[in-house]
Amino acid sequence: MALSPKEKEALEFIEAYFVDNGFPPTVREIGEAIGFTSKSSVYKLLRRLEAKGYLEIVPGEARGLRLIRPARGIPVLGKIPAGEPLIPYEDFEEVLPVDPSFFGAEKLFALRVKGDSMVGAGILPGDLVVIRVTEEAKNGEIVAAVLTEPEPEVTLKRLELKNGTLVLKPENLSYEPFVFEKEDVARGRVKILGVMVGLIRKGLNPAL
Repeated sequence: MALSPKEKEALEFIEAYFVDNGFPPTVREIGEAIGFTSKSSVYKLLRRLEAKGYLEIVPGEARGLRLIRPARGIPVLGKIPAGEPLIPYEDFEEVLPVDPSFFGAEKLFALRVKGDSMVGAGILPGDLVVIRVTEEAKNGEIVAAVLTEPEPEVTLKRLELKNGTLVLKPENLSYEPFVFEKEDVARGRVKILGVMVGLIRKGLNPAL
């Protein structure tokens, strides 16, 4: 959903404050930055940003804000989200200066590829793959998924669904697929983060 000018101003201030200080600003500081004198007006604006998926308000916490996605660009996932349903802003290592609308979606993040398990699909080590955030994926799509055991790990693989079995298949014969039965999925041993919608390689234009 599009941001109003004041929402964009507030979100950009919160992002910059995060970068400079490592934690979010107070409601008073946000109000001062965007010219609001009423705390209730700031709260209403923050709730609109939450409804649009840009941040999460954490009740009962001082400075209780978590940024989910930036006002502009595509965030690159750095750390692994340990079971969180939303990926917090502080888990991103940088923001790519690419308009998300180029990839036809608003909720996006990028992953830096490590290893060669997907070379058969033209995905090379060091590439940035752009992921549309969704927990649903179709058979044959390339997905980013979290494997929660023994330690949380993000992996990029092709999804295969066979009679209730979820298979994360590499595109390199040197690697074995990850196979999850219905019980594994129900226990949360694997979670789909999103579907690959594009690839960015240094020296090349973004590819759909």
